[in-house]
Amino acid sequence: MKKLKAVILLLCVSLFMAVPGHAKKQSQSQINFGTYTCQAFLQDVAQGSEADVGVVLMWLDGYLSGVSGDTVWKEKEFGEFSERLVDHCSKHGSQKLLDAAKEKGIQ
Repeated sequence: MKKLKAVILLLCVSLFMAVPGHAKKQSQSQINFGTYTCQAFLQDVAQGSEADVGVVLMWLDGYLSGVSGDTVWKEKEFGEFSERLVDHCSKHGSQKLLDAAKEKGIQ
């Protein structure tokens, strides 16, 4: 679990450098956030690149911002949200990631 938290923290620090490079690549994969589970997310975190995980976390942040109307980027809160989400997902693997994100959203 500590390794997973370290990966998330490292991701948050390097997120802005990683995502633009990833955006230039064309990805063949798709994520259906309506069915994507916490367990699948944690597997992707463990096996995926920082850029791929960053894209998922940024998508979730953007989605939650759209739902709440909060359009202010808060780096510290984003990191805390990421940690809460990973902690929650490690205990609720079958829950849909989007539901977990709404539950643990940026406070």
